[in-house]
Amino acid sequence: MPHFPKPFFRRSRGLYYVQLRGKQINLGADRVAAFARYHELMTQVPPAVVPSDDVISIIDAFLDWCQQHRAPRTYDWYKERLQSFVESVPATLTVSQLRPFHVQQWADSHSGWNGGMRRGCMLAVQRAFNWAVKLGHIDRSPIAYLEKPKAGTRELVISPELYASLRALITDEAFKDLVTLAWETGARPQELLGLEARHVELHAARLVFPAREAKGKKRVRVVHLTDTAVAIVQRLVKKWPEGRLLRNEDGVPWTRFAVNCRFCRLTNRIGVKLCLYVFRHSFCDRGLKLGVDPITLASLMGHVDATMVARVYSHVGQDQCHLKAALRRATG
Repeated sequence: MPHFPKPFFRRSRGLYYVQLRGKQINLGADRVAAFARYHELMTQVPPAVVPSDDVISIIDAFLDWCQQHRAPRTYDWYKERLQSFVESVPATLTVSQLRPFHVQQWADSHSGWNGGMRRGCMLAVQRAFNWAVKLGHIDRSPIAYLEKPKAGTRELVISPELYASLRALITDEAFKDLVTLAWETGARPQELLGLEARHVELHAARLVFPAREAKGKKRVRVVHLTDTAVAIVQRLVKKWPEGRLLRNEDGVPWTRFAVNCRFCRLTNRIGVKLCLYVFRHSFCDRGLKLGVDPITLASLMGHVDATMVARVYSHVGQDQCHLKAALRRATG
């Protein structure tokens, strides 16, 4: 028997939708009117997809596209931010009614967001509508000229002393392995959490992620290992020859949420809130202060060139002790 799409009610948004040719069409909040609109669409031969002009449909379509064409992590990143925005605007808000102040008020309502988080969330919304323009869903984005906060710089650095104190407070080997590898390699959190035995080349003391699994999906990512890191990885490969290498005490692979919970529990004891990415930042800061040239350091960190090192980690120039020591070396 032929299958015909049926209208369905999305309780979280209070609207009726129908799925036609891969698109969800907003039928409105009134049930009678929604079914009347549905029957009107179904009488068209062939059934035509009427482009919806409501904000929620554009965002839903963008997320569907992300889920199909982007990495799961990227999809989750957009979904988390866009869902928050959708919940802040009226369910019936159309693209023609959308204004930059809708996005600004939503971002300002979250007082706990720092500048970087606020900028990222606003960019997520803006990109959804830029995508809709590129694919021809809308003629122009009503938030194309949205003003966003400037991207901040990473200021928090883990000193060797703080790192030693942190390790002393970690009692289980599983979390200590994760923290140590982050400190020793400067790898990205997603690289550490996704690490498997197939990525390990012990004879060359390195980890190799194929381009399809690396950030940007264009270049092979190589993470070089210190002797300390090699010993940890070698032990983990023997223990977990299949699947993720870095796991908690129960044998469950670490997730970013679980890692964040562990750092939250350590906050009161060390006096500062850390995250796994701070170790990568500290790796770069430590290398610069020890005299590693930016080009070599950028290669170790997996950057295409030294631009990111110079732009993001430029606050090294604010370390007066480091600058005075460099001056003494420069002047003999």
